[in-house]
Amino acid sequence: MCQESNILEGCVSPKEIINLIKKWLKKATIVLVARCSIEYEGRATSQATKAERLIIIKEDGTLLIHEGRGRNPLNWQPKAHIIAETNEDRAIIRALRIHPKERLTIMIEGEIHYLIASLERGKFILEGSEESMRDRIALNPSLIEEGAVLVSREVSTPHGRIDVILRDRKGSLILVEVKRSTAKLSAVYQLKRYVEYYSNLGINVKGVIASPTISPHAEKLLKKYGFKHIPINP
Repeated sequence: MCQESNILEGCVSPKEIINLIKKWLKKATIVLVARCSIEYEGRATSQATKAERLIIIKEDGTLLIHEGRGRNPLNWQPKAHIIAETNEDRAIIRALRIHPKERLTIMIEGEIHYLIASLERGKFILEGSEESMRDRIALNPSLIEEGAVLVSREVSTPHGRIDVILRDRKGSLILVEVKRSTAKLSAVYQLKRYVEYYSNLGINVKGVIASPTISPHAEKLLKKYGFKHIPINP
């Protein structure tokens, strides 16, 4: 690894990349650009056909796979056990988790471009809060939906406190759950409880999560329930 830049990069075969992964796994962040197909088994199943993709393996075992558009990864596994091996002329990378039981398999063919770097932790200062996000939405409801107006904020229910309630042009309520970081499954379930509570009262209601990002699993569940995610930064 280059001592001055702390970066190792190049282009190798599937067999060679496996040797590099084994050498630097848990010691550095490994970034690959390669043609691959993907299989996932766990809380659901999915397959992705062969395509050129970006693969990132972090020192703690977190693995992410990105395509050319969008901020969210196509697949990812947090803090997984990484296994790298060859199968004929392919490189196989597996990310395994026990709780919950999940397996992500990446099958790579052809030439692989790589970058390996030892990254550092710096200070992270977060400016802004959920309260400031609620203020912004309350002052400018069009951030959530054009033509919406403010009804109330921090409304108590038997299931918790709703951050912001708006009304759309047709008179339906919009319940907004605000998260200052990545919205996860718990935020979707919380929003679902709020929506069901108002729906049981005979009120037309819609659900929205406002956050900088949303996890892939949460986004999938959000769409299943017919809710929306609006990207808003703190």
